Amino acid sequence: MTGAGAGTASRLLLGSAAAAVAFTVLTVLVASGSDAVGAFDADARALADRVLGSPHGGGRTGADTFGSVLLGAAVLAVFAVLLRRRRFGAALWVLAGLTVQFAVETALGPLTERPLPLPDGGGTPEDGYGFPSGHMASATLAVLVLLLVPRTRTAAWWTGLALGALLVAAVGVSRLLADAHHATDLAGGVLLGLTVGCAVARLMEPRPPDGSGKETT
Repeated sequence: MTGAGAGTASRLLLGSAAAAVAFTVLTVLVASGSDAVGAFDADARALADRVLGSPHGGGRTGADTFGSVLLGAAVLAVFAVLLRRRRFGAALWVLAGLTVQFAVETALGPLTERPLPLPDGGGTPEDGYGFPSGHMASATLAVLVLLLVPRTRTAAWWTGLALGALLVAAVGVSRLLADAHHATDLAGGVLLGLTVGCAVARLMEPRPPDGSGKETT
């Protein structure tokens, strides 16, 4: 692997480790019922309601559907790009990453025992656990992989970065407005997506077929 390739791999491993530490800290705070977590969630929801309004009934369903459609489009785009470039091994690593991410979400639900948000206007929350947000984790992982497939930073890449950030933000807002997650659940999803996504991207890095340490062209 060349010096540039080794540097990229090191940065990806460092990014995955840093996100994992932050995710662990947030998980502990959520599981302990920290007042800071509750205050952050309340402030974030109040801000969303002031800026975007508080949807009712069909509006919440529409927000939920919108976020799920965006997420599906992002994941399909990842596999379409990788398969079009004949990077079949990379596609398998992405699939493995999504599987690991889902396993972590499933395991942490009963450990943190974070209930879903109360529906706007009262009532009881749906069954299940809210931390972390699987939608946000998957969206973050998908966008991260799409941005790391190109080897150069062109104007199109920066445009993709902006659109990817908007997509992740839109998925998060849709989950918040649909009463599907608290704000810290969304933050946890982003951190989980970064943890797994950076690790997957590291595994996707081209490796020399002869083990000589030099990339082939």
